[in-house]
Amino acid sequence: PIFAASYPVFAQLQIAIGFWVIANECQKTLGTKWIKFLFAAATISFFMEYLGTTRGIPFGKYSYTSLLGWKIGDHVPLLIPLSWFFMSLPSYWIARQILGPTQGRLVTIILGSVLLMTWDLTLDPAMSHLTPFWIWEGAGNSVLKMPIMNLVGWFFTGLLILTAYELISLPPSPKWNRDLFPIKFYAANLLLPFGLAVVGEMWISVSATLVILLLCFGLARANGRTRVLGVLGTES
Repeated sequence: PIFAASYPVFAQLQIAIGFWVIANECQKTLGTKWIKFLFAAATISFFMEYLGTTRGIPFGKYSYTSLLGWKIGDHVPLLIPLSWFFMSLPSYWIARQILGPTQGRLVTIILGSVLLMTWDLTLDPAMSHLTPFWIWEGAGNSVLKMPIMNLVGWFFTGLLILTAYELISLPPSPKWNRDLFPIKFYAANLLLPFGLAVVGEMWISVSATLVILLLCFGLARANGRTRVLGVLGTES
């Protein structure tokens, strides 16, 4: 009975706590401006999720079960746009930390979108194949346990959200430019689906995640930004 109850309770609690943690940090770092980032991410992600659950665009056709709680428009759980926000913002900030202040906006948006998509490499098969939080209509890729189109949709949605972040623009030299909070928060939220993917022996998803993260580390090292990410190295 406890195990069965843990599905809706712990999943919803994890998203709620994650949102509270990042909202609290944003309030201390950015003041009330973080609400603009929340509004942008929540609006874009809800629109894309609604299209996905009703039209199959851009992720493929799927539907959420009742395990994530009340649904907006009977399709998208209220907690889902919050999760897009609390992982897209750290992904964006980590990209800024890796690339440094000299890189252009487009490169930052692309790298941040790749980091956001990387989270889904293990999140989606863990939450839809191993556990029934959402259900894909039709067979997904037999290796990734989800449609390839889903990753394209995640990347595209990330591009839209991070472009909105760039247009809103961060305050000059925010604390997170040098702080370890974004990468710690990203890693903490990646740990659960990554662990489930390991237990479920989804080695392609696990390997792809590790490869992308190692490439990001290599990019940070090439830019002399590894100290910002809390590992040995120098920062230019």
